[in-house]
Parts: sequence; structure tokens; C-alpha cells
Amino acid sequence: MTNRTSTTPEASVDVPPARGAGWAALAQGLLLLVPLVVLGAAVDWPASLGDPASIALPQLAENESAVRFGYAVYLLYSVLFAVTITLLARLVERDLVPGVRRLVVGFAVASAIARCVGIVRWLGPMPELAEAYTAAGDDGQRYAVARTYDALNSYGGTIGEVLGVGLFAAIAIGLLSVGLLRSHAIPRWAGVWSVVAAAAVAVNAVELFGVDLGPLATVTVTIVQLWFLAVGVWILVRGARRFPVR
Repeated sequence: MTNRTSTTPEASVDVPPARGAGWAALAQGLLLLVPLVVLGAAVDWPASLGDPASIALPQLAENESAVRFGYAVYLLYSVLFAVTITLLARLVERDLVPGVRRLVVGFAVASAIARCVGIVRWLGPMPELAEAYTAAGDDGQRYAVARTYDALNSYGGTIGEVLGVGLFAAIAIGLLSVGLLRSHAIPRWAGVWSVVAAAAVAVNAVELFGVDLGPLATVTVTIVQLWFLAVGVWILVRGARRFPVR
């Protein structure tokens, strides 16, 4: 029987996939800093997501290049979420009930797709609305553009932030935590932290019922980012040779 806790090369030779998971988790934890810095400086993101059109659209028009770059990186970050969760699930697939790994991957992919739908609004229609708003000749035209902005922002935000960042991500991380907690190769703190991370992002789903989380939304995302960072560092520094042969 393979000793899962052994650190000898003979006992665990699946180093490339393990290191891949480590690098992906590390990148996942760090990549969000780019949109936070770029979009934060340009449009006070993420607080600006709730701004009315009269504030958001002129800001977007003035900082369109920065907004496009920031959201392009955020799009990459969102796609990477599915990759990272899939690689982490592979590491503990023997500790998951048959079929659960597919659910983990499925909800991670659903989360990434929902996030991308929400993000694309800032790369396509929103800049066009910003241009139309600033070029509007009277209050009636600006009102029409503002109403379109409100509807599109609400629709995209519900799909991207509530379903993608919140519900689907919480289910994916929550199911993954079962394998992390059962694994002898993963330290206990990583599994416990994943449960906390899943609960934290699940809080975002309350916005479906009209509850505004405000600054709490940033706190919940921070918990998840720190978890990715910690797990990535641990795998790369200590854990790459603690996993069994696949």
C-alpha cells in the first residue's frame, strides 16, 4: 500500500500535476490584485459597482483604457478559477466520493462562465453606453441611457457576482473541502479554511434577495484569496511530493 504521507520520490512521483496545482493556486491568489489596483484607481472598484449611471458612466468614459485592461485581467482570473479548482480536485480525487469530483469541476466551470458573462458587460456594452451618455444632448437621452445601464448592470451583476462569485463558487469550494478534510496529504488547516472560504463566498448569494453586502463583499473575497495563496505556497514549498502516484 502506498504511504500517502511519505515525502520520498519513490512513494510519490506525481510532482508535475501537484506543482501545477500549486502554481495555479498561487496565481489565483495574486492575480486579483491587478484589477483591484487598476480598477480601484480608475473607477473606485469594486465599490463603484453600485454607483448610479450619472457617476459610473462619466468615470468609465474618462478611464476607458484602464477599465478595459483591468476587466480583461479579471476575465483571465475568472477563467483561472475553474482551472485551479480542477487541479486541486485532482489532487484529492481519491478522497472524494465517486462522482463528487465531477460536481466540483462542473460548479467551478459554471462559476467561471457566470463570472465571464458578468465581466463582458464592462468590455463591450458599458463603454458604448458611456460614450452615448457623454454625447447625449439632453436629459431625456441621458435618462434612456441610464435606464439601459441600470438594467444591464443589474442583470450582469446578478449572474457574475451573485451566481458566479457567490453561489457556484461556494458549492465548488464546499465540495472540494470534503476531499481536503479527508486527505492525509493535505494539512488540516487547508481543509478547515476551505470550509470557511466556501461559507464566506456563499454570503454573496443573499444579494438575490435584495440585500446589499457593501464592504462585507470585499471581506468574503479576501478570505478566499488568502486561502488560495496559502494552499499554493504550501504545495510548492512542502506538499508537491506528498501525493500518491496517479
